[in-house]
Amino acid sequence: MKLKHICTAALICIGANSFSQQIINGFATPESVTTDGKRFFVSNQGQDVFSKDGDGFISEISEDGKMIELKFLPANGVLNAPKGMTIENGILYVADIERIVGFDINTRKTVFELSIPQATVLNDICGLENGFIAVTETVSGNIYKIATKTKSVEIIGNIPTANGINYNRITKQLVVCTNGKNYGDGSVYIKTGNSAFTQVPNIAGGFFDGIEWIDNRHLLISDWVTFPVKGFGKMWIYDLSENKGQSYLTGESIADIYYNPVSQKIYMPQMFHNKVIIAEMNKLIAEAHPHNNVLYNYGVIDGFIGGLYKGSLAVKDMKLKGDFGLGAPDMLDGELTVLNGVAYQTKSTGETVVLDNDHKSSFASVTFFKADTTFIIADSMQQKEILEIIENKLANKNGMYAIRVSGDFGIVRTRAFPAVKEEPFPLLSNILDRQKFFDIRNTGGTLVGYHLPEYLNGIQISGFHFHYLSSSSQQGGHVLDFKGQNFKIEIAELGRIELDIPKDKDFQSFKFKARNNEALKQVEQGK
Repeated sequence: MKLKHICTAALICIGANSFSQQIINGFATPESVTTDGKRFFVSNQGQDVFSKDGDGFISEISEDGKMIELKFLPANGVLNAPKGMTIENGILYVADIERIVGFDINTRKTVFELSIPQATVLNDICGLENGFIAVTETVSGNIYKIATKTKSVEIIGNIPTANGINYNRITKQLVVCTNGKNYGDGSVYIKTGNSAFTQVPNIAGGFFDGIEWIDNRHLLISDWVTFPVKGFGKMWIYDLSENKGQSYLTGESIADIYYNPVSQKIYMPQMFHNKVIIAEMNKLIAEAHPHNNVLYNYGVIDGFIGGLYKGSLAVKDMKLKGDFGLGAPDMLDGELTVLNGVAYQTKSTGETVVLDNDHKSSFASVTFFKADTTFIIADSMQQKEILEIIENKLANKNGMYAIRVSGDFGIVRTRAFPAVKEEPFPLLSNILDRQKFFDIRNTGGTLVGYHLPEYLNGIQISGFHFHYLSSSSQQGGHVLDFKGQNFKIEIAELGRIELDIPKDKDFQSFKFKARNNEALKQVEQGK
């Protein structure tokens, strides 16, 4: 994890994670874990993760989570703020600000040193083939290929805020993950052989740090989610064959992870808590599930349609509550759709853009989506037919459901409102003539939405409510009608709702209309 602002960040304490784990304490801002298959090492950055202050070191731990030697390296010389590491032929190579240092792990002697003058924050490092290693530099985004024998240096890519890097010797694929320019809108990239790096789809919008190969098809990626930290992070499993990622909640500030394919354990340096957590992957996944499928609702829909359009929930805070959902951008400026952890705004011009982390929403409903029901509809159908089929699948008629529908759309009719400017703001029902309509034809894409019960009406919209995002992420909006085929329908029953109301003066002074419930009045008055 590499951020210039970390040098002033306070250490933040959180409770232990709920999943089964081993914990090793006593480190000094640990950043990465690596092994040669027998011996395990942890890099410690010391007090200042960017300064040449000479207080960095490498620890040795056992595979089963015991401290062997806190300050194993350097035996001689200095490490400043060591980050990523890799071991090649008995040499532990470590990225240390602007240089690569190599240690013989048997003799502890320094056997390699190479400075890269233009580097500011060398980050992660991995072995390649034929005596080469690769290292990322986060500030410039350069990815360097270094010959360990001749010390020649070549730039093989440039990806802004490049962080974790890993190479698969079987598939000849190199993967890199990024922090994102706004510290929470990073992505994952891959290159095969001599090809260029390309961004993998359906995983973005995180503050990605470590990246590991689980096997030739799956990646394991640590995600701070955003910075400053907010109490938790994520661990992603990404399927390269299906181009699909699934996230699981973890403790915060998990940095450059190591995955042991033999024991199937994940070694996670929790950087801001000076500990290394070792967890069995299947247990982490199994026990992380309760965090999914909680509906987080920001704002009250009656207030929104009554003119509460000023945004007060930052996108970066919204991401901490869910990676799937919908809402409204600041000042009613279009429609907001959240898919795979990325927030999109469809404007009244029809343009769809990615919102930055500081953009604010006035109303939003998000969840960490994990389907418990999935089925396919191959035939061409209209919206009415599709929704009837979905509704018949909802066993709990008073339940809350998140629904994702992906497929081939012959047409999707959507709408978006232009931004409001005048105060006092008009009721939404009084400016229906301002909405802009779009007929999106012959696109692949996804409906993102909910089916919510009548008793939430007023806080939320009861029944079905969908927003659309095309596969190109260039088109979208609030869905009015659609027709298509080859639909994959994924349904997640939501176990509970978390209601968060705005704290601004507009909300505090807003006058909600009373709802007439004569039966309730009679009960309350004893009549």
